[in-house]
Amino acid sequence: MKRLERAPARTAAYRLVLEYDGSRYQGWQKQGPKQTAQGVRTVAGTLERVLHEAGLNVATLGGSGRTDAGVHALGQVAHLHLTGHAPKPWELQRILDEGLPGDVAVRSVATCSPQFHARHEALSRTYLYQLSARRTAFAKPYAWWVKAPMDLGRLEEAWSLFLGNHDMSSFADLAKGEDPRCQVHAAECVLDGSLALLRVTGGHFLHRQVRRMVGAAVLCALGKEKVRRIAQDLERPTPEANLFWGASAAPAAGLFLESVRYPGDEPPGPVRPQSLVL
Repeated sequence: MKRLERAPARTAAYRLVLEYDGSRYQGWQKQGPKQTAQGVRTVAGTLERVLHEAGLNVATLGGSGRTDAGVHALGQVAHLHLTGHAPKPWELQRILDEGLPGDVAVRSVATCSPQFHARHEALSRTYLYQLSARRTAFAKPYAWWVKAPMDLGRLEEAWSLFLGNHDMSSFADLAKGEDPRCQVHAAECVLDGSLALLRVTGGHFLHRQVRRMVGAAVLCALGKEKVRRIAQDLERPTPEANLFWGASAAPAAGLFLESVRYPGDEPPGPVRPQSLVL
């Protein structure tokens, strides 16, 4: 008996740009069935739930990169593939606007090539970290209040050491077999009112890398560690250094995935705060 061939399901591809307050989420990445059943909330999982409740069939949803639990995003980019019904971008935007909770927003929806991959095609990612020199009533979820005075010159000196191509084994949680080398294109330090803004741009970043970098720079700014130790641990990583800087990582609350750059995109603009702290 001749077997009938099924026509391939129609697939619609979209490129999304999202922003979210990561305070209530265990990061971007959707968890497995067990974690989902236990109520582990993620941004990607929330997005999929809203689409499913709208009667849409999600084939693929992938982000430009993971964000850790509690980390925010201003410009996370995702590719979305739907099978079956293919809403127009404005219809999909409306579905998401109406269904998503208040701490997740889709800034834009556009159709794209089915071959577009948010992570593989990204040229660089830019992260922003906010340090506050004072207690703030409004920006607590979005800045790390460093209670002791910081030497801003030493903060900038320490931060600038991460520029270039380095083995980041001392400053990241590495998966087995993961390449520890990372290229940092820009490391900027800007003072804005009571905020010290640390921004870093690189091809990719490892798990908890940016938070460890911030923690290291702050320790130096507080005079609790020598700047040369960062240089030393970049040059000669050790397991002991990994444990030390891991214990000194900055809190997630002050960290934002600011933007992701693709071919044809403009480079990041001037460093600016995401919270008002005078």
